Amino acid sequence: MAAAPGTGSNAVSVTPTLLAGLFAEARTNNTSLRVAEARVAASQRAIETVRSWEDPRVNFGGLIGPARRMPSQDGDLIYGVEQQLPLWDRPRLNRAILVAGSQTEATEAALRETQLRRDMTRSLLRLALSHRNASFLTNDLEWLAALIGLQEERFRAGLGLQTELLQLQNEKSRRADAIRTEHSRRRTEDAALNRLLGRPLEALWPVVELPVLAAPIANSSALADYAATNEPRLKVLRQARAQAEAVTRLTETLRRPDVSFGITGRQYTGDGGLREGMFSVSLNLPWWNAPKYRADLLRDEAKVRTIEAEIADYETSVREEILRLTLATDTAHREAVLYRDEILQRTQQAMASHQAMWEGNRGALRDVLDARRAYFEAQLMRDRAIVEQHLALADLAALCDLPDYFQLARLLMQLKSASQHLYPAASAPAP
Repeated sequence: MAAAPGTGSNAVSVTPTLLAGLFAEARTNNTSLRVAEARVAASQRAIETVRSWEDPRVNFGGLIGPARRMPSQDGDLIYGVEQQLPLWDRPRLNRAILVAGSQTEATEAALRETQLRRDMTRSLLRLALSHRNASFLTNDLEWLAALIGLQEERFRAGLGLQTELLQLQNEKSRRADAIRTEHSRRRTEDAALNRLLGRPLEALWPVVELPVLAAPIANSSALADYAATNEPRLKVLRQARAQAEAVTRLTETLRRPDVSFGITGRQYTGDGGLREGMFSVSLNLPWWNAPKYRADLLRDEAKVRTIEAEIADYETSVREEILRLTLATDTAHREAVLYRDEILQRTQQAMASHQAMWEGNRGALRDVLDARRAYFEAQLMRDRAIVEQHLALADLAALCDLPDYFQLARLLMQLKSASQHLYPAASAPAP
């Protein structure tokens, strides 16, 4: 990792070890993850609530008023029990719906974990850029202070202009204000990262070093296929489709009657003897509302088709995002190399030349300041391109459901090896 200028020994680098440690802390303290885990636990408890047998119905009654026959013969106490039968495999289908719902909650929790990893990595990278900008601004402020001291000596010796001294002082004041603005931005980034980790928002972070420029990621159908299979939100949608299909299977059985079996007895209270016993089978008549049940089934089937269409649409957007992010890694790499190897070298030479000419009373101070601003802007553009590349890599890792973006290189090697194994003729070098 490249150390930022002016950083202390307590600086931290964006490494897999750091990201793993921070995520372990976030798993314990992050409120959104705790909410997701609570929902998973609740959905798992809901599975235990499915009853194979419904509660039996007990009825109890007696005869009152004048009776046509003798109560001692027919009995004056009536009681019975009725039990709905678990037909049409409905208990298992109800349990399948709840199991699918629990799995949906689990994949939703995994999605939140992936998003947390991505957001945490992005916050660290933005924090590193803020520290880098503050360091450059501090160095520029020191350079301006040295230039002001030199101009004051020249002014006392009658070789410098007071207007140039005032111009340098104004430039220094603007730079000092820019440093305060950058510190405020850094505090904002600290708070954003602390919120993800469940730390107090006011906690201060040490200097985060800017990562080195990485190699660009080439777009490939194998990478797009892997992302289309493992992207966390697609997993949630596929699990939601499985849940909707389970609901549809249960809805198909609602057109069949509910059957109950009952036993009824008659007893005479005078001597406690049983006078009569009977059994009964009762059922509803769902055919009366057959169009309504058919509409229920069509509704649930339409929900399944809706989710399937959403999966197809989102899978296309994932493939498009893979293309955009891989091209972004290449664009950022070329931009960083351009500023590092060409533009920074030329602007530094121009700045040194203008400053030497000004110190020898052969150039204008405005040219020196403009050259210094160009050099400062080139440094920022180079570092911004590095951060943009790593941000794109973090997004790629999230689409592929990887623990961190350092695993992308290993994944690409595995995909390349698998492609060569499947298509050896296509990967073999030409004679």
